[in-house]
Amino acid sequence: MIPKNNTLTLLALVGALGLVSPAAWAMTSEQAHQLCLQARAGNSTALSDLTLAAQKGNRSAENWLGVYYGLEHKYSDAVPWTRKAALQGDPLAEFVMGSVYYYGNGVAKNPGKAVYWLQLAVDQGFQKGEGMLKQAQEKLKATAANSHPSAPASSAATDSAPANPPIPAVTSHAITQTAQTPARKPASTITVAQHIPAPKIQPLSPSAENQRGYAYYSGQGQPQNYAKAVYWFKKAALQGNASAENNLGVAYNHGQGVPKNLAKAFYWYKKAAQQGNPSGETNLGVAYYEGDGTPSSTPNALHWWKLAANQGDQRAQSYLSVVHLTSHPATS
Repeated sequence: MIPKNNTLTLLALVGALGLVSPAAWAMTSEQAHQLCLQARAGNSTALSDLTLAAQKGNRSAENWLGVYYGLEHKYSDAVPWTRKAALQGDPLAEFVMGSVYYYGNGVAKNPGKAVYWLQLAVDQGFQKGEGMLKQAQEKLKATAANSHPSAPASSAATDSAPANPPIPAVTSHAITQTAQTPARKPASTITVAQHIPAPKIQPLSPSAENQRGYAYYSGQGQPQNYAKAVYWFKKAALQGNASAENNLGVAYNHGQGVPKNLAKAFYWYKKAAQQGNPSGETNLGVAYYEGDGTPSSTPNALHWWKLAANQGDQRAQSYLSVVHLTSHPATS
């Protein structure tokens, strides 16, 4: 029998621990962009592929499908798809939603909502939205001034002026030390904002939070940021999302966005595995086999790998094959 440490070397060659990539993330933003261009050129297959990906929840596909319909001047079809992508935190979609409300394409003009969406996009680093944001803010001020011509200018700085509107969770700056807290808005802007409230945004589902974390982890649609990835994985994991539990375990296992902690990695792998998540089962098996965060136990490793393999997890199947071969060498 080959010693276990040599077996682990073979296991490492089979594949490293991996994140659960939701099926909806199979299409990148660039791929969705290309399908949009092809659809604009009259390629019906490209439009069908883009629509299918959007229907499965791919935010890049949702965004570019909205762009496609907008370029076709079918705004009633464009706005719902763009809104879906924006609610998933796509900065380009947030910018487009802001411009939609600014120009009144498919919706009634609303400078308050325009400012809301453009601010979200700019907060995520979408610099192209800064100019339109300033214009929308000026239009919002003018709208309020026309609605309340008798209000004295000094009334903005009163004790009753509300505090800054809370930043939605999708643009929280608390999850990274490098992000800058947005400057406090002038009192005049605050006074205006109370007359045109920002639109109510439905909170993200645990699945969408996990997808947001995966986007930050892999750098899909925004710069890679492990700290923000962990933030979203943890939000979803604490609500019982099995994929997020596994992904949070991966972050702790590798020390990405959090200090490396094998015990916490084991904890989250086990939570995911107990819900039947195949990646969690596989990673829990590896933890048991290597003794990471728990006493080493080959029987426990085999147990979880078999469960994952029965669900079609290829890593688990490979691990079982390698362990079998190294435990039962061929006889001459």
